[in-house]
Amino acid sequence: MNKKKYALIVAGCCFSLCLCNVRPANSRVTILSGELGLQQEYNSNIFQTEDAEGQWTTILLPTLTLSSEGDKDLLSVSGGSILEWDQRRDVREFEHNLSFSATREIFQRFQVTLSDGYSYFDNSARADMDPLHVSLTDRFARAGHFSQSEVARLLFPEISYTPDDYLQVLTQLQQRYDAADQATRDEVDRYLTNSPDNGRRRYWENEIVIEGTFEFARDSVLSFGYGYSMNDDRSADITEYYEHSPRIGLTYRFNPQWLAGVNYELTKGQYDQSDDVRNHETTFIVEYGISHRDTLSLNYDYGCISYQGEREDSIEQSGEFGWAHDFTPHTRLSATFTGNYLGREYSYDERGGEVGLGLNHLLPRGTVSFGFDGLFDEGERGDNSGWDHLRSSWSVNGGMTYDLLQDLSTSVAVSYEKRYEWLETTVGKSIFNDYSADVSMTYTFGQWFTVRCGYTFNMLDVQNSAVSGYKEHVLMLEFAAVNDLMRW
Repeated sequence: MNKKKYALIVAGCCFSLCLCNVRPANSRVTILSGELGLQQEYNSNIFQTEDAEGQWTTILLPTLTLSSEGDKDLLSVSGGSILEWDQRRDVREFEHNLSFSATREIFQRFQVTLSDGYSYFDNSARADMDPLHVSLTDRFARAGHFSQSEVARLLFPEISYTPDDYLQVLTQLQQRYDAADQATRDEVDRYLTNSPDNGRRRYWENEIVIEGTFEFARDSVLSFGYGYSMNDDRSADITEYYEHSPRIGLTYRFNPQWLAGVNYELTKGQYDQSDDVRNHETTFIVEYGISHRDTLSLNYDYGCISYQGEREDSIEQSGEFGWAHDFTPHTRLSATFTGNYLGREYSYDERGGEVGLGLNHLLPRGTVSFGFDGLFDEGERGDNSGWDHLRSSWSVNGGMTYDLLQDLSTSVAVSYEKRYEWLETTVGKSIFNDYSADVSMTYTFGQWFTVRCGYTFNMLDVQNSAVSGYKEHVLMLEFAAVNDLMRW
């Protein structure tokens, strides 16, 4: 990265200070607070594979935050680190974060916010990812979240990868890899293969965002902004990039019943070792209040991804119809139906639908929630003679939070998902049963101190798939202390 990009970060910091009037005043409150957390975690299956490998991890989390609030402005600066010690391999990983934000009311109903987030990563050498001995899917499972996200960006451009997409990507990874061009496969191999010296991976990321909002009527807002993000690799093992993201949005309430809005964002990404990309994203929103208990909503999204290279372009459209009903002020039922269509430049198109139901109830000392979700996706045959099943699933989940005592709270969550995959291979239909349960407890004492403990169980049962099933147990114990160090 050249010096102009570093200068942009410094200029952003200086501009944020200019936004806020930091001169002492009777109405200004400035607080310096500190937090220190120590976490011990045991994971019985760190790679979520059939051949389980356990790991003990100790994590130290120090954080300092300075906030200064005035009549018309707010300035916040925070710095923290995540220091992780893997006792299984006796290696250490570091992450350092620095963020600030400045908000200033320029005139009545119009304010400007500038924020910046900087992160530096120093990670240990990855586990054995030799392509001669470890399959592509197992190497993806062993990779960190950053590498998994980049692989998904290369092979699954239609999704914005999150951990919820892990199973979908894992089951189709080999198929997408085989169908990709050689340049894309080489780039995937860079992320899923040990570095030449098997050394540490050092890189930093930074994102600057400036945005303004103008409120001109009840629930009516005009917003605009610009984001600039970059990645600088220090280990010659990561694709460097920078992205520009201008955006604009308008929300307008016509009357107490009708609300409408439109948002547009353009992301232009330039990468040093893969195709540059442009992503146009437009969203339309309409809400109608039938009564004080019932609300209808309709959302439409249109996204267009184009590459300046050999990777295929795609267009994705989705529409969502929603209904929310309040049985009482403490109980709400929500229902959504979503339809989507994905058109690709060269390979087959996809279409699908999803339905979701959710029930939330507020207790005197907690909350209870239940949910159901079902989806299906189809892909158009290469000879344009019809549509084939790709995947379908249904899932149920439930959770509860409850304050047992004034300083003692607990939470419980369970979920089950039944998933089917139809791949263009000889294995035919694959079936996945995904179980998850989580329980945690938090105790606060001495005004400054908090103790948290938790247990998570995950199990994947697989039939007729190259992906293996697994069981995973995670135990966590954390001690944290938070205190205002100075106030003036």
